[in-house]
Amino acid sequence: MKKNNKYETLYRKNDKTGSIIIDISLQDYHEFFHEWDNSAFKKRDIHPELAEFLDLCSEDIPLRKKLEIVFSLETSERSTEKEEQIRTSYLNYYRSLRHSENRKAKRIVRISVILLFTSLILLSLYGVLIDIQEHTIISKVLLESLLIGGWVFTWEAVHLLFLDIIEPFRRRREIKRFFEATLSFKYS
Repeated sequence: MKKNNKYETLYRKNDKTGSIIIDISLQDYHEFFHEWDNSAFKKRDIHPELAEFLDLCSEDIPLRKKLEIVFSLETSERSTEKEEQIRTSYLNYYRSLRHSENRKAKRIVRISVILLFTSLILLSLYGVLIDIQEHTIISKVLLESLLIGGWVFTWEAVHLLFLDIIEPFRRRREIKRFFEATLSFKYS
């Protein structure tokens, strides 16, 4: 029995390449860009609702599937210059997202190293001070605090390195798929 995937009913498939097609309908080229962005046309931002739509579509489609994005424009006049500007803006947007995700992953690794180093110091201090002959209530509390603090910092470092870093890595794979996506234009 063939497994029924939700994305197969929502999106078309390119039979030649096997890519999943995301159809986007635009009235004209300007709808691709953020309407409040007054910068030069070549460097304009992608419309936030369009970016959100693409992210939602990407969540539906397994990461192993390649994407093809088809912009259907309700105009009969084709402008290769505007098509190229859209491609450039699209790539700039995802390049910026990739940079942001790389920074997140590096920050997680850096914080994990600091936490591990702190836990090693606390646990080493515990190991050195455990042999103290005087066992007053203050020394017992200090020793227990060093031990508990060392393990808490160790757990947080492990949690960051092995659990929290999964999301930036998954997001980077998703962004890479958008980079490799084929952009095409269809005119009515």
